[in-house]
Amino acid sequence: MEIGLAARSAEALAHDVRAALAFDPVVDGHEIGIAVEDGIVTLTGNVDSLREAVAAERAVRRVDGVRSIANALRIKSRDERTDTDIAREALHRLRNNVAIPLSVQAIVRFGHVTLEGVVSWPHQRAAADTAVRYLSGVKGVTNAILIDED
Repeated sequence: MEIGLAARSAEALAHDVRAALAFDPVVDGHEIGIAVEDGIVTLTGNVDSLREAVAAERAVRRVDGVRSIANALRIKSRDERTDTDIAREALHRLRNNVAIPLSVQAIVRFGHVTLEGVVSWPHQRAAADTAVRYLSGVKGVTNAILIDED
């Protein structure tokens, strides 16, 4: 029974922390991850400035039940692109190119894009590669798109 109460308590605390971050006008909580264990709140993700990182920490500090905070927020530089930014633009480029079927997906990890899916023609595979290869922030592309021989 205690395990269920502890898990529910952690969920409630995480909910209160999310609400506190959402309420703070300085904090854009969309890229902030929250983990709660035994009253310890860990903040992860990317923020735009030191001001935002400090504001997030202060907002969490005001939540009842928080015993300790691990602030692992990373401050990104103005021209730096996150994997989410790259994935969003890759999706946009893939969907706006009529030569690329909807079955093609882009997976982004640490700036490296992996293209997956099945296409009918080699030019579709090449078009997908070209669509994402020169995006800002892309460090490399692995084209794992298969060509359907049928």
